[in-house]
Amino acid sequence: MIAITKMLTGEATVSKKLTYQSDSKIPKKLVEFSRNLIPIVVWNVTLKCNLNCLHCYASAGKKVEELKTEECFNIIDQLAEIKVPTILFSGGEPLLRNDIFEVAEYANSKGINCVLSTNGTLITEKMAEKLKDSGFIYVGVSIDGLEKTHDTFRGLKGSFKKAFEGLINVKNAGILSGIRFTLTKYNILEVEGVIDLLAENEIDRFCLYHLVPSGRAEFEDDVSNSERRKLVDFLINKSIELSDNGYNTEIMTVDNPADGIYVYLKLKEIDEELANSAIEFLKYRGGDNSGVRLANIDPFGNLHPNQFWWDYTIGNLMENSFKDLWFGDDELLVKLRNKTNFLKGKCRTCQFKSICGGFRLRALRAGDLWGEDPSCYLYLDEITI
Repeated sequence: MIAITKMLTGEATVSKKLTYQSDSKIPKKLVEFSRNLIPIVVWNVTLKCNLNCLHCYASAGKKVEELKTEECFNIIDQLAEIKVPTILFSGGEPLLRNDIFEVAEYANSKGINCVLSTNGTLITEKMAEKLKDSGFIYVGVSIDGLEKTHDTFRGLKGSFKKAFEGLINVKNAGILSGIRFTLTKYNILEVEGVIDLLAENEIDRFCLYHLVPSGRAEFEDDVSNSERRKLVDFLINKSIELSDNGYNTEIMTVDNPADGIYVYLKLKEIDEELANSAIEFLKYRGGDNSGVRLANIDPFGNLHPNQFWWDYTIGNLMENSFKDLWFGDDELLVKLRNKTNFLKGKCRTCQFKSICGGFRLRALRAGDLWGEDPSCYLYLDEITI
């Protein structure tokens, strides 16, 4: 996760409240988090969904037997044992689980922060209050374009209006809120319009997800690297513009650690001191944390390196404890935690490989887990010593 606004201005909204809890540039808690292997957990608690999104990484919408409430409590106990700080509940549509509030309340009782990733269409004013009462501290609503484009992605006319109403209901309930925007060639021209809409409505965060080919999403849906580079230029300028004009909407990107290096290189051209702070920040917050400080649990209790990697299972939490699996000798986890020893090509020769290292699953989908990340848009003369 690359906090562009934080890197450029030294300020953050959602991130500060969720993670930093300090005014220092590199808070002690963040340093401690980076030095251990205690992960943030993305938990896909269901495959049920009321939409049929074209790019769904979970291929949601299936009717399958999922974990029972008591089994969810068992998993939360396992996560609490190693002091996991945050669970991001996702799906499918997690609000279709009848016990989602009960599960969140239990997680909170164990000292774990609860975050929700939702399509937003079910969040009425009453539902937003229930989210607040059950302890959710942040709600991210998936919006992938303006009305026509979003409705086409979702496969349901009117889904944009319902999602945006849900987002406003969350904000009005006093919960931190933001949107999750998955970048594709179909919606790249609508990034600015969506950000402007958020800023005008005082929504806390715009989080752009670079496409990861998984589930129903494929490489052919992605943008070119030249388009990607231009878009990050825009996000840099937009972050500064929003900050200068007094807006609090924070811009972030996910699933392409090259973004952090690119922002750093841009900062070097204008402010050496801020650039130095940014690169130090990236040492703790940048890079692909899959299998390192990010874990995923699927609807069946299987453990994976991230939420896009369901074709690799570390083990099942109904059979083995999270602690034993996560701190065990799984070959892939061991390698991911020592990735600089295995990188090839452009990633191997990159001077920033210990900070970035590319997004490994995307490289795997392109043919080689340790090969170049096909979505890296940095030029060789920018990253080679």
